[in-house]
Amino acid sequence: MLLVLVASLVQLSCQSSTKPSVLVIAVDDLSVLDVLCNEEEESTAASGIEILCKESVRFTHAFNTSPISVPTLASILTGVYPFQHKVRNNGAPGLDASFVTVAEKALESKYRTAFFSGGPPVWRKSGLNQGFELFDDAIIPGRQSLYRNLGTTSKQLLQWIKHEVGSSSSFFAMIYVPDLIFTNTVTQNEFGEARNLSHESQLDELDANLFNLFRELKNQNRWDNTTVVVVGLNGHTDDDRPGELSPNNLHSENTQVALFIKPQQKARDEALQWKIDRNVSLVDLGQTLFDLVGTTKNPNKTSFTFPTYSLSRVLHKAQPDWPENRLILLESDWAQWRGLSGRRHAVLDSHTLFLYDDPIRIFNTLTDRLETNTIRVTELPTGEKIRIVQALNEIGAQPWQGLDKSVIRKYSPAFFRWLRSDQKASLLRDLKSKALSKEPDPDVLRWAALLAFDLKEWNMLKTIGVKANVPLWQFVADRNGASGPTVNFSFFQDPCLRLLEIPQFDSTDLKKCDNPLFLDFIDWQRSDIRSLSKGMQKRRFERAYLTSLIDQDIQEAGLATTLIWDLSLKNTLGPKITDLVLGLPEYQKQRANLYKALQNSAQWQEED
Repeated sequence: MLLVLVASLVQLSCQSSTKPSVLVIAVDDLSVLDVLCNEEEESTAASGIEILCKESVRFTHAFNTSPISVPTLASILTGVYPFQHKVRNNGAPGLDASFVTVAEKALESKYRTAFFSGGPPVWRKSGLNQGFELFDDAIIPGRQSLYRNLGTTSKQLLQWIKHEVGSSSSFFAMIYVPDLIFTNTVTQNEFGEARNLSHESQLDELDANLFNLFRELKNQNRWDNTTVVVVGLNGHTDDDRPGELSPNNLHSENTQVALFIKPQQKARDEALQWKIDRNVSLVDLGQTLFDLVGTTKNPNKTSFTFPTYSLSRVLHKAQPDWPENRLILLESDWAQWRGLSGRRHAVLDSHTLFLYDDPIRIFNTLTDRLETNTIRVTELPTGEKIRIVQALNEIGAQPWQGLDKSVIRKYSPAFFRWLRSDQKASLLRDLKSKALSKEPDPDVLRWAALLAFDLKEWNMLKTIGVKANVPLWQFVADRNGASGPTVNFSFFQDPCLRLLEIPQFDSTDLKKCDNPLFLDFIDWQRSDIRSLSKGMQKRRFERAYLTSLIDQDIQEAGLATTLIWDLSLKNTLGPKITDLVLGLPEYQKQRANLYKALQNSAQWQEED
C-alpha cells in the first residue's frame, strides 16, 4: 500500500513539474453554426462539443485566413497571413523552410511533437511537417474510405503519447480532421443504428469521437495539464448563394469557423466557461500557440497593416485586449490556382465585410447576417473605405474580376453528390441539361456518360454518345437495348479493342494500345495467345481493376469538393474502355466473376 502511495505521489510530482501540453484539432467544414452551445439545457449524451462548451473559451467570431485548408493550417502554425507565408492553395510548393513554425519552437523547448493527418489535402509535401518529429500521413485509400477518421487518428495519437511521450514529458500535437467532407460514410449512433448520410450525421460522429478522445485524455491524467484547441478550417456551403463556388466563397458561412480553447488548469480549479464575441483571425491562434510553447514574440515577421494579436489573455479573463475595428484579411487563391480567374480578397472591419470584387461589394454583417443585401459604397464612411483600400493596396491585392458564368454552371449545383451513390441519379438529371446544351463542355459530357453507364441509363448514354461523337458509347448502349438506329461500329477501329478480335498479335500490336488496365484485361482474356497463366493473369487484372476503381473514387471526390485537392486538371473521369467492354452482354460472365472477386478484396493485401 505504501509503495502504491509513493508511486502515485511521484507521478503527480512529475506531472506538476511538466510544462502544459498543447493539442490542436483542426476540422474541415466546421463552421461556428455547427457548434452552438446551449447553456440552459443539460444533456446526458456522450458529447465532446458539450465538454468544450462547459470547459472552454468559445470564440463566436473567429475567421479563417482562407477557405482552403492548407493555407489556413500554415497560418495557424506560423501566425502570419497567406500573403506572407506564401502558401496560397493546397498544391505546390508548400511552406518554405525560412518560416518558423510553432512545432519548431516547441521542439526547441523540449516538447515532443507530432502531426496526424486524416487524409487529403494535408500531406507532407505541404511543408507543414516542419518541426514535427512525427508527421503521420501514411493513409492508404481504399474503396471503403479515402480518409482516416478522427476515431482512428485519436488512437494513433494516444498510442504516441503513451509510448513515445511518456508521463514525464510535454507534447505539442496537431490532428487534421477531414471527416465532415465525407458525407458518404455510414456511421452509427450509440444504439448501433445507422445514421442518415448527411453533414449532420458526420457531425454527430465527430462529436462522439471527440468525447472518446477527451475521456481517454482524462483517463491518462492528461486533460487538466493540456490546452486543447478545436478549430474549424472552413465552413460548408450549399447552393443558396448564386454565383459562388465553395472554395472561392469569402462570405461568413465559409469563413466564420468554430474555435474553442480549453486552457490547461489545475484539477481543483473551476472550469472556464465564457465566450468572446469580438472578431479574431486564425493568425491570432497561431500567435497564441507560440505563447503556449514559450515563445512570446512571433519569429516570423507580422503585418503592421493586418496586425496579429495573442488570445492568451482572454483564456484567463473575459476581456479582449484588441480593438473592435481591427482589419482582418480573407483570401482565396482557388480560382487563380485552377487557372479560372485571379486571387480574391476580402476585409473584415468590425461588422463590415468588404469584398474586393469588381465592382466592390459591401455587407453589414450585424444587420444582414445572411449577407444578401449589399450596401452602397457611398454608405460606408469615407475614412473606413480609404483605410480598407489602402490596406489592400499595400499587399498588392487587385479587384477580383469574377468567374465566367460557364465555370459556375459547370461546377454547380450540389457537386457533393459525386460522393453519394444514392444521389447519382439526381446528379445525372442536372448534368443532362448541360450535356445536351448547344455547346456542352467536354468534361460534362464525360461525367454524364459515366453516370449514365453506371446507372444503366442506356438511352441517355446513347444520346450523350451522339452529342460527344463517341461511337463506342453508342455501341455499348445499342447492345444493351437502347432505342433508335444502331451505330456502325467495329472493334477493329480501335487499337485496343481490336486485340479482342484479331486471331494473333505481337508486341507491335500491344504497343499501339496505351491503356495499361485494358492490356491487363487482354492478358487475362487472351492468355492462351500470350502463353500466360489464365488464373494468374485474372488475379493480376482484379488487382489492377481495384486500383482503377479507387482512382475513380478519388477523382469523383475531387469533383465533390470542387477541385480543392491537388489533383491534375487533365480530368479523365468518364467511362473507361475496360468497363465499357465488360458492360457488353457477351462479357456478363466475366463482369460477374470480377465483382464477386472484388468482394474479397480486403483479404488480398494479407494474402499478398
